[in-house]
Amino acid sequence: MVKFSRYILIVIGILVASLAIPQLYWTMFEKVPVTTTVFYSCTLKDFIILGSEKTGPGGRMDPKGNNYTTAEYEKSMPLMFFRQLMADGNMPDSINGVKMEAASINRANSFFRFTPKKMLAPLPTLYPMLESESGKVNLVMPDDYFRIGSRMEFILAKTNMINEEKSVLFTNALKENGFAFPAKIISGIPTTRKSKDEGYFVTDSEESLFHIKMKKGKPYVARIETPENLGIVYIECVDLRTNEFYCYLFTGSNGIYVVMDEVYDLQRLPVEGFDPFTQTVRINCDLFNKCITVGGNYWLKSTAIDDMYEVVNTYEEKWTDKYERIDGKILSSLVPFQMSLSSPESAFINLNFLKSPGYLWIITNLIFTSLAAFILIKKGRKLKNIIIDLFLTALTGVYGCIAIFIFPNKFN
Repeated sequence: MVKFSRYILIVIGILVASLAIPQLYWTMFEKVPVTTTVFYSCTLKDFIILGSEKTGPGGRMDPKGNNYTTAEYEKSMPLMFFRQLMADGNMPDSINGVKMEAASINRANSFFRFTPKKMLAPLPTLYPMLESESGKVNLVMPDDYFRIGSRMEFILAKTNMINEEKSVLFTNALKENGFAFPAKIISGIPTTRKSKDEGYFVTDSEESLFHIKMKKGKPYVARIETPENLGIVYIECVDLRTNEFYCYLFTGSNGIYVVMDEVYDLQRLPVEGFDPFTQTVRINCDLFNKCITVGGNYWLKSTAIDDMYEVVNTYEEKWTDKYERIDGKILSSLVPFQMSLSSPESAFINLNFLKSPGYLWIITNLIFTSLAAFILIKKGRKLKNIIIDLFLTALTGVYGCIAIFIFPNKFN
């Protein structure tokens, strides 16, 4: 029993060491890479890169290597800095033959950002269904909230009772449009802080896509035709002042789609191989273009498209993996693996395992195993009594070596 409890403590010691040692090492020696941001200039017809390894922090340059001062950068991005340019008297009267008006520019500008953390974020169990055509200027939160399980149910917030009449009304409307209960994904903008209410976009148990909202107290349900095996895994609704499209669809086929306003056509964005579980995407929109930037751990690709969703330019950048740098190579040769409680793909605390790249750590493990054997035998321990200790050290390297000496076998 004593031996068994000791090995439990050793395993815990190995786990704690594998969490603490890499974190301490990276805190002391890691060179944090510069965060790169890419925009598309409608006047230069090219990209502007901010904060890359080439420009350094605060630097601005285009793909040809031309550097820009702050004033030059603002002039190259007139639709982003139009207020400053108008205040300075430097705003062009027209761009690409289009007269520049502050209201039109502001209306067309929008920004969207997606990170993998959204895929694992906790989901609400109840949603408010706002009135889409109340005739009032301001939106008002309802007295009840809905869920879609075996049917669509509305629950009164004050009494926790089911509004049966309203529940039956919406459930029947869904059934008439071929909805297969329960819902898999429910996505909307559940707040009054938006320009208008467009309800929710919902996938049913058969992964068919529906638009559900309330118009003058009555249900509005539209079934949206989608390609076979689209495999929608995430939906994010947006509130665009241009009313160009309702939402973004992220699919299992590595594609990103938008659902066009009113007509419900699905427009695929020219992004290939996008993985919502590991990659990020930023979309900047203006009067003339959309700049879509997809990023991984050590790379990004930006695609500029026009208002017809045709590609007009692309830019790619890669930077050095931290395990290809000196600091990363040193750590990967010292430890066989690393544990961490956080991950770029999740906002939750969890144990994450990462095997060290390469095999130099095997030599380090053998060195620590030999050192442990030398010290233990020097202390008079018999080889047969330290086999398990040496095995754990050979398997886990410095972690195991630390643990077996912190929790020594006092009865041997």
